[in-house]
Amino acid sequence: MPMNPLPVVNTRLPELRVVVTTKAIIMGAIASRDWQPLHHDYPWSTSTGGLPNIVMNYYTQAGWISRYLTDWSGPQGRIARLKLSMRSSICPGDELVISGVIDSLEQESAERCWVKVSIEMAVGERIATTSQVRMALPATDSAPSPWSITAADWRP
Repeated sequence: MPMNPLPVVNTRLPELRVVVTTKAIIMGAIASRDWQPLHHDYPWSTSTGGLPNIVMNYYTQAGWISRYLTDWSGPQGRIARLKLSMRSSICPGDELVISGVIDSLEQESAERCWVKVSIEMAVGERIATTSQVRMALPATDSAPSPWSITAADWRP
């Protein structure tokens, strides 16, 4: 279902709370073919890596951000760009709180608009990761899905 009426700039999106598990961190690393021991080997991560535990990798964090946005937008939302900056570790047992705010809305045509969203992934009071995402949404209920745009016409 499209996001109509369209979102308003400065609107805060609902939070997503996730308790991070060892299994989720390891599965995310395996799925992204990230074999670095800091994502699956506790003894290596804590001794050689100097970390508090195994840590969530970049690709798994990008996946959580994508899920957060598509839960909000529904199946019509199409992520065009996703930038993220990891500031501190996300470890098993952490309660991850993902939140976002609409930064801008740009109507490209009668069919499509672009939404820019700033996202924070926090553990307690600590901001673990920040992200900026550009996403396409249909401009009206009757507009075609951004997923129907051909590769030649997709210019995020």
